[in-house]
Amino acid sequence: MTRSIRSAALALALGASALTAKEPDSVILVQRSMSGPRLGLTFVAGSHGRSVLREHNLSSPLSQFGWHFEQITRPQGGGPSFVIEEVFLVGAVEQATVVPAATLLFGIRFPNGFEFGMGPNATPLGTALAIGVGKSLEYGGVAIPLNVAVVTSPGALRISLMTGYALRTARRR
Repeated sequence: MTRSIRSAALALALGASALTAKEPDSVILVQRSMSGPRLGLTFVAGSHGRSVLREHNLSSPLSQFGWHFEQITRPQGGGPSFVIEEVFLVGAVEQATVVPAATLLFGIRFPNGFEFGMGPNATPLGTALAIGVGKSLEYGGVAIPLNVAVVTSPGALRISLMTGYALRTARRR
């Protein structure tokens, strides 16, 4: 584990030095916002997670439906995009209940569409750490994400498979 952390720190340091080699005025950043629906399935594992499901007469998998907002900043000439995502979901509607969840992710999306991020997740039952990876496919201004999210807290693990679409949000002038 320590070796992995050292390797990641070294990679970040080398990458940061390459980024700072450019003159600050030569990089123009472009910002945009996108939003759209999300849907998927969540599988619950771990002793505490299964116990919570039993307490509420729920079973795994749980459906997920919601909305996603994202703000993207990227260099105009290309390169990775820096992404902040807010995802609001309701789950378990097929089990005659509603389990709300909110997640805030900070991540990076590479030009090939591969993306990853992490951040806090909150439900009425508590908070957890969310880690997401996936790929966004672009079709004429519409992004179609294919994501796997892992949400971890003591004694519980949730794995979600999510998709949907995102449209560029119109800017008011």
